[in-house]
Amino acid sequence: MSRDAILELGGWLLGFLTALLDPQGIWACTAAVEATVHRHLDDQLYYLAGRDPGLHAIILSIREEELAHLRYAEAQLPAPGPLLLLLRAMIAVATDCLIWLSTWGDSVRMARALKAAKLP
Repeated sequence: MSRDAILELGGWLLGFLTALLDPQGIWACTAAVEATVHRHLDDQLYYLAGRDPGLHAIILSIREEELAHLRYAEAQLPAPGPLLLLLRAMIAVATDCLIWLSTWGDSVRMARALKAAKLP
């Protein structure tokens, strides 16, 4: 199975399973995915600062759009209980895995390099 097929299947499966729960499951999934993507975009922005202003500006505009999605999804959710928090954590891990697969680990290596660079 190709990497693209795995990504497509993973995304479809995630959407399908959370849709079976109820609207809250869908919003929890959306919030978890958006929060993970937002964190990933923050890493990219930090890395690009001072290196590529044009690409930095493009990713910044994408991040603002993703942040709006995150805020909207979180506004649809009630006060998070333990099951909702667990669901979001599981979806965040799945999203991190899909991001890793889509970049063959480049995003993880970049995040580690950035973390090391931030340390005193």
